[in-house]
Amino acid sequence: MKRLIFVFCLILTAFQPVMATGQTEVQASPLPAVLRLGAIKGPSGIGLVHLLETPPVLPGGDTVSVELVGSADAIASKLLSGELDAAVLPVNLAAKLYNSGIDYRLAAVVGNGMIKVITTDPTIVGITDLSQRSVHVAGQASTPEFLLRAILEHSKLTGEAAPTLVFNLPIPEIAASMIAGRINLAVVPEPFATMILAGNPEAREAFSLGQLWQEATGLADYPMTAFVVKVDTADQRPATVQALMAAYRDSITRMLANPQEAGVLAEKFEIGLKAAIAAKAIPQSNYVFLDAPASRPMVEGLLNVFLASAPVSVGGKLPAESFYADFGQSR
Repeated sequence: MKRLIFVFCLILTAFQPVMATGQTEVQASPLPAVLRLGAIKGPSGIGLVHLLETPPVLPGGDTVSVELVGSADAIASKLLSGELDAAVLPVNLAAKLYNSGIDYRLAAVVGNGMIKVITTDPTIVGITDLSQRSVHVAGQASTPEFLLRAILEHSKLTGEAAPTLVFNLPIPEIAASMIAGRINLAVVPEPFATMILAGNPEAREAFSLGQLWQEATGLADYPMTAFVVKVDTADQRPATVQALMAAYRDSITRMLANPQEAGVLAEKFEIGLKAAIAAKAIPQSNYVFLDAPASRPMVEGLLNVFLASAPVSVGGKLPAESFYADFGQSR
């Protein structure tokens, strides 16, 4: 019996290096993974069309699965539950979720200012012409409202001089009403501004909100759309995340170079826009791909506007420095 036990121990000892080596190899070469990327149908999703058409080749056999959802709330729900490895969403929502403790970081700003004042009234040519008028605004407690309020305050259009902001129509109905001539003044984002301009020959952009923002803040632009990545995913698969970011950047570059082709793809993948409107709106929509650390001044400039009007909309404070992740794209 002693001899049998001794032989068994020898055999077990002989196999230990093999077993340990096998375990090390599994850890060093993880199985291919599917990265789950979520985006909202509409303008923010258009930048992904070439990535949808030609899925990128990622390191180690990894792949990406893109899910298009109907609202920012749906994206937030999936981020809170950890269902997504990356997402495209409004900048203030990204900040709010970070401040609530979810384990995602800003990787890049993928859309800058695209909010416009559209009117059919020929007498409206400057911000002061909004005084005591009714202005339909696309989305209450969102970027169009807070941006406009900040500019009105800087222009001293407050109190009795302030315009009346009207929020009783959803954005598509604002566009339809302006095209039909039922309302004559609205603040809307792209592509709805392009829809109105294409549908009503009397409609025009009254003046540049972007220029007024620059005068008010000293910042060249304001961000609208963020690309966030889950920290665990970036830590475990850094090369894959970098490759995905490169593919996203390339998709935006190709979209800007050929809006007509991108418009066809937007309709093909049911992003929420017809090809002709998407093609017209893309050059006006200020798509970019700015790595997070470089975009921090612009992001904080916009978030300060949200903090002044509705602190809860960004989680009550500016995000910490760790919000602005460097996943290797800026080097």
